[in-house]
Amino acid sequence: MKQRVKAILIKPNISIRGAMSVIQQETHKAHDAPGNIALVVDRKNKLIGIVTDGDIRRALLKGASIDDCVDKIINTNPVTFHKNITTEEILEKTIEIVKERKTANKRLDVIITVDDDNKPYDVFPFFELWKRGEIKTRVVSIVGLGYVGLTLGLTLADLGFKVIGVDSNKDIIKKLKNKKSHIHEHGIETMLGMHMNKNFFVQDRFENNDSDVYVICVGTPVDARGKVKIESLKNSLHYITNILKKDDLIILRSTIPIGSCRDIVIPFVEKKTKMKAGEDFHIAFAPERTIEGDALNELRTLPQVIGGYDKKSAELTVKLFKHLTDSIVLVDNIEDAEMIKLINNSYRDFTFSFANEIALMCEKFNLDSHKVISGANHGYERSLVPKPSPGVGGYCLTKDPFILIDSAKKKGYKAKLPLLARNINDKMIDYVCKKVDTFAKKNKKTKSKMKIFAIGLAFKGSPETSDTRESTSLMILNKLKKKYKNIVVYDPVVKKSDIKKLNLTYNTLNQGFKNADCVLVLNNHKSYKDLDVYKLLSTMNKSGMFFDAWHLFDKTAIEQVNNTDYQSI
Repeated sequence: MKQRVKAILIKPNISIRGAMSVIQQETHKAHDAPGNIALVVDRKNKLIGIVTDGDIRRALLKGASIDDCVDKIINTNPVTFHKNITTEEILEKTIEIVKERKTANKRLDVIITVDDDNKPYDVFPFFELWKRGEIKTRVVSIVGLGYVGLTLGLTLADLGFKVIGVDSNKDIIKKLKNKKSHIHEHGIETMLGMHMNKNFFVQDRFENNDSDVYVICVGTPVDARGKVKIESLKNSLHYITNILKKDDLIILRSTIPIGSCRDIVIPFVEKKTKMKAGEDFHIAFAPERTIEGDALNELRTLPQVIGGYDKKSAELTVKLFKHLTDSIVLVDNIEDAEMIKLINNSYRDFTFSFANEIALMCEKFNLDSHKVISGANHGYERSLVPKPSPGVGGYCLTKDPFILIDSAKKKGYKAKLPLLARNINDKMIDYVCKKVDTFAKKNKKTKSKMKIFAIGLAFKGSPETSDTRESTSLMILNKLKKKYKNIVVYDPVVKKSDIKKLNLTYNTLNQGFKNADCVLVLNNHKSYKDLDVYKLLSTMNKSGMFFDAWHLFDKTAIEQVNNTDYQSI
């Protein structure tokens, strides 16, 4: 039973005068209850009926005494709804009820919900019901304006929502206010230009925030032991709980261990706000599933998984994401959605590890792994083996398997495959470095003088991104830097200033190839296909090595230029 219901409960033996006192507007306003009504209950608090100020006026006009018992004038057949019924179902039934009414009063001003024992649970004006149903009337806060939060926030703004983006990084906020994006994403600055300070607003703190929905998109990294760090999540919840109102909705989008919503987030919010999940506020988990570089498109096309704490939480979250995509995967509970997020990324990491282990085996048999995998996949729908790669990087795929492992461990299960997959993919770092070492030794290159030119620093090239977090290219280069002193780099997207912050030396393509002993193509950016690679190769030192990690170029043609040693995975 909600607090505002308790404020307007009366017993049937109370006088009309007493009922009038309870119905006073001041009493209702103090407890957020609708005006002009009291609920009449028995000794067990089961609903007997209702009485309104209109009922009292009519009774007094007919000669009733103000000291008479109220049970003589109550409406013993009020319209009620079960507390677990959805907003949409209430609206549908309300329309049916008013259509069937034979009186002139075709309105239902107040909605009363009851529990299984017919005890009043909540009471609120019809307008509030309408507002609950109209998700677009709500203001949405996006907490964390990285790749996930910024793309979601701008997409919602583009759909007509008022969106407030919150991020503690003042440099990010300053850039966004100047309509400049701190991330590389196709079309994002166009959207910033269209919506900044119109539908989309940004701030570095939660002051003057009138939001009704809070979507948490902060990072949840893992430490060296594979344990997820949720400090940023807790900080976000701390600020949200300071301003959380009744009936607000919290949506978690950050990747978290299974059970975190129920065991950590909800208790934290309930303790801070003294409100109850499912009764006073709503909460759901709706994992981010987009790929960097194509997020603005995928937000409107990919199926959106939603797991709610209860039916109403799920209903509100579905309504929000229905504006983005018609493809909604509504699961039974929050834990289902948490697991699905970890399944998606751990499965991808595992399939990549299978391809990489096949490549390592093919090396022993002197087989071309790309040709073998292509042959296995061709026309055979049950085989979808990806291409091998120089490791698997990126912020999500390198950590989410560890979150899955840790979640299982807490339940007494030791997960083996995710850890094996991580170990295989990490081996590819050493594999690439060993290729360089073998080449240097075979050709008697002096390691302190040998020039290495690395192309592609972002953790992936397609779709393109500037994100270098957990990039296998950087892992390879950091390992090589311990032996080789002349390393220069190029990336078609990562900014020169960001490359400098990584303690690496930027070269143009022409500068990098010139007099290089070793060229490493470490990601698969689409622009590489347009290179005049043969002209560039001709400027390398003779008997140089060209390492084509993604098999983008023709081996036979490349080996004809300057006696180049073509290597791949």
